[in-house]
Amino acid sequence: MGETALPDGYVRVPVITTYLEMRRPVAPAGPPVTPEGFAMDRWERPPLDGYREMFRAVGGPWGWTGRLLLRDDELADVTGDGRVEIWRLTQAGGLAGFIELDCRTAGEVEIAYFGLRPEFIGRGVGGFMLRWAVSHVWSMPGVERFWLHTCDYDHPGALRAYERAGFRVYDRRTGLEAYPAEHVARVQAERPGG
Repeated sequence: MGETALPDGYVRVPVITTYLEMRRPVAPAGPPVTPEGFAMDRWERPPLDGYREMFRAVGGPWGWTGRLLLRDDELADVTGDGRVEIWRLTQAGGLAGFIELDCRTAGEVEIAYFGLRPEFIGRGVGGFMLRWAVSHVWSMPGVERFWLHTCDYDHPGALRAYERAGFRVYDRRTGLEAYPAEHVARVQAERPGG
């Protein structure tokens, strides 16, 4: 089976993906205290344009493409599925970040996407969101595994943050992934020897 053609401006590049999981809760019982001025709210059945705008605002600096390459019907199938929870972190009503939890596999919850808008990185709210997610997921009945993946194109502190939250690495794989060519060129220029 051949690879799907990419839209103009995208390329496939080798990426190292790290997989992490949590098999039991590691945080104290109860949700963490929400930072002053912030709120977590579930966004059910978001309009596709609004979802894509949020996805770009958070994932754009990291070259996220996963949801942007989906057709409208494919994206609607994901965002309209009640077993996919989209939670937004807001400050004064404006988006600070979001976390997408995929609960479609029995006994498992995957962090499909997690991130902050650039101006909120380094302010401690990412750690709050991860602690919140750990508390939320382990309060769900029947969960046996909470997992996610990150890659070498993600924020340099992402892996460390996930490990601090209690996730443990269980696998690493290298494969070809689609990224905007402009993003790839910028990342490669910023890397040592680039």
